[in-house]
Amino acid sequence: MAWEVIEEGEQALLYRFNGKISLKKGPKRLWLVASRIKKLEKITAHHNEYLAIEYLDGHTEHKQGPCTEYMNPLIHLSIKTKNCYCLDTNRAIVVYSKKEKSDLSEIRIVKGPGIFMLQPNEWVHKFCWHGEEENSKVKYVAGKSSFEVLNCAPDQLYYNVDEVRTADDALLRIKVMIFYEIKDIRKMLSETKDPIADFLNWCKSDVIAFTAAKTYLNFIETCHMLNDLKNYSKLVDRSNKIGYEITKVVFRGYFASPKLQTLHDTSVKTRTDLRLNYEAEIQNQKQLDFNLKNEINRLQMEQDLEYQKVINQLELNKARMMESNRILYEEEKAKIETDTKNKLKKLEV
Repeated sequence: MAWEVIEEGEQALLYRFNGKISLKKGPKRLWLVASRIKKLEKITAHHNEYLAIEYLDGHTEHKQGPCTEYMNPLIHLSIKTKNCYCLDTNRAIVVYSKKEKSDLSEIRIVKGPGIFMLQPNEWVHKFCWHGEEENSKVKYVAGKSSFEVLNCAPDQLYYNVDEVRTADDALLRIKVMIFYEIKDIRKMLSETKDPIADFLNWCKSDVIAFTAAKTYLNFIETCHMLNDLKNYSKLVDRSNKIGYEITKVVFRGYFASPKLQTLHDTSVKTRTDLRLNYEAEIQNQKQLDFNLKNEINRLQMEQDLEYQKVINQLELNKARMMESNRILYEEEKAKIETDTKNKLKKLEV
């Protein structure tokens, strides 16, 4: 016999000697005679959690937090605190709901922002895609990326297409970056299990098709065309079929074997030296042409100047001669007039 206190906010089961069990809620003070009490565990869920309550009769109930429940073994099989899905902007989950009195289920897409609690008859789709290999951004492993919350924002991935052969049998590694965005989640669910694997496979197919038709030198001259989506027709077509859009593919460069790269570097150096020599010779010839043209212009100007001097001298001589003739004419005229006047005077006398 003893006193037992049940505090406020607590609950307990009172087991009597005759087998009867009753629920007692605090605050309460009990005098125990041939009986005992068992305090119930208090389970709490916060605002981003919920309580998954399994009852002994088989049904399940989910209660959105914040809330509290007492684990009563008379009616409860288990009570578990579980996290709600806290969805940010551009995040979504795929929820399956089992219809009542039917074996069929329906799909709905829940998009953020918001907090979502599963109902007892619902479950979330689990994605299992190719993921980046540890310590590498360009190598992918099947099933590496497992998740439930889908990223709906534009995203990108880095990928190296290894062992790509040119028409002249040069072995290359092509580096690209793929920008993509999901447009239709339902189409994605029905058309593919792993869109990343589809991107990698079809990108590799397009790159191989582009490179196989070109020699090594032709590839170097036209590799910038790998920045154009027109050269990724299979990738774009496949992405549209699975509910994605490829917005851009960026060519990040290529890698060749050390021997081939050394040979190419030597060839590039030789071509560069020849081009520089050619450009230097062209510049030298242009300078010579310029100097010769200036010399010709200078000689022409000197010739024109001498010619102008001769013309001026002739004009000056001509003017002097005309002036001398005019003076002689005036003198002769004056002399004639004087003689004529003298003769007239003599005749008058």
